[in-house]
Amino acid sequence: MKDPKILKYVPKSKLSAIKSCWHDSDGYWIILNDDYNADNTDNNCRTIHEDTIAQLQYHIKGIIRVKARYK
Repeated sequence: MKDPKILKYVPKSKLSAIKSCWHDSDGYWIILNDDYNADNTDNNCRTIHEDTIAQLQYHIKGIIRVKARYK
């Protein structure tokens, strides 16, 4: 599932990194594809979770492509 409300904040160059994204009562979530990491997170992981769009945007900027580890 990809929430259009979140996707409008993702630059075109980063869209291929997004596996899924949604908003719920816990905040905004983005799950990245295997070849990508969220470099701005504490753990350089594939899951981004924030309370606000502004916080989410900061982490979207830090999405980078990495060597696939899970294949």
